[in-house]
Amino acid sequence: MLSSKTRVVRLFVRASVRPSRGEWSVETKVVIGLVQRVAAVTVGASRAQVVSAAADLARLRAWCDSRELVLARAATAASPAPEADLSAGGRGSARDADRAMSRAGVGEAAPSFEAALAEGDIAGGHLDAFGAGLRGLPADRRDGLLAQADELALIAASVSADEFGRVVRSRARALSGDDGEGRLQRQRAASRLRTWTDRETGMWRLAGSFDPLTGVLINGRLQAELAALFADGAPDGCPTDPGEKQDHLRALALAAICNVGSGVGLGASDGPGDSDGSRAPAESRGAAGSRGGSASRGAGGSPGRPEVTVVFDTRHLDEHGRPRVDWGLDVDLPTSAAVDLARWASVRPIVFDAHQVVSAPGRLRLGRTTRVANAAQRRVLRIWYPSCAIPDCPVRFAYTKAHHVVWWRHGGDTDLDNLLPLCERHHHRVHDDGWQLHLTSDRTLTITYPDGSVRITGPPAAVAA
Repeated sequence: MLSSKTRVVRLFVRASVRPSRGEWSVETKVVIGLVQRVAAVTVGASRAQVVSAAADLARLRAWCDSRELVLARAATAASPAPEADLSAGGRGSARDADRAMSRAGVGEAAPSFEAALAEGDIAGGHLDAFGAGLRGLPADRRDGLLAQADELALIAASVSADEFGRVVRSRARALSGDDGEGRLQRQRAASRLRTWTDRETGMWRLAGSFDPLTGVLINGRLQAELAALFADGAPDGCPTDPGEKQDHLRALALAAICNVGSGVGLGASDGPGDSDGSRAPAESRGAAGSRGGSASRGAGGSPGRPEVTVVFDTRHLDEHGRPRVDWGLDVDLPTSAAVDLARWASVRPIVFDAHQVVSAPGRLRLGRTTRVANAAQRRVLRIWYPSCAIPDCPVRFAYTKAHHVVWWRHGGDTDLDNLLPLCERHHHRVHDDGWQLHLTSDRTLTITYPDGSVRITGPPAAVAA
């Protein structure tokens, strides 16, 4: 019986041999080499082998994505329903087929991107980002972005798909001529909220689309409610899967914002708070708030203005020399939206000099008075770390916990210079799997792994004005 590796290689050979000549093309030889190297890695491989195989796998995925573009064009020429054929043949969803058709169109309009994808220099996500930039422009402005395709393909080869998306959005804003204001108005007009009852599960459901500014505000309000409700722990019956857990807690937070309970930990006697059922503000309870803090509350626990932390990164400027803006969500907004945001959310100015905090509201050194980071500390951490502090981790700051670098149980203080935001997975690595962290005064982080190897990452890149 053939091994699984041999079967995989033969499948690629069979798919790539030139039928007319019966010989392997250069492309086929490269692909077979990638497959063999990836298939050779098993449990017990060295760290260097794993890293090398991961790079080979990325190239292999890019090659598959480039072949999908060819298949999409072939399906368009051969079939009256190309999306249906692609979906059926690939055993995927209609959404997958639509994405393939969209990528094929982008590749045809910008051949340099398709060539870079075939070479493995970029990923399918880079092509998606360029396509999104084209679709976001008025039809009469798209040629301007296409004229930059060769340059942008080179940029895409050196940055992540997310970073490249920011580059494309910046170029598109410059071409639109309205600094994004017109797009924001169109997005506001496109806001929708739909509700229905799922007949199979009996659950009442809602789905909405909001403009980015409204989304930032709603997200800030939700995160503040999460901090106020669940700083002391999750309620009984909460899912254990990290993603499902966050979805569940968000649902409970939304119910609380609407002043209704959904029967799981939200009754007056069940929720964290005082004996009379009222909930104390997150700041006073030392809540591990996200996006920099909690919502203020009026009498009787009614919600007040949400607090949203917006980071103006003066160390990374766009092509117009303006600071990069991080709104706390992966959204694109004109800089002027900060003025509108201030009308609806609380503003907390924070001043940095290099990596030192010059001025910030609230207490940043709590010592041994409490184990849980307060809103002021998380507000500053949010500026330093848009996501989990472990390099390359994509989990946004909102879903992290403030970790004591010198553990609380070992005498560590709840002071800003001893706190680091970690996602649940990396928190587990530190507490249960033997990762050791060391943080210097400029927040250079050293990670020592159980095998003795070390990774050092410099100070956080983002510094607010």
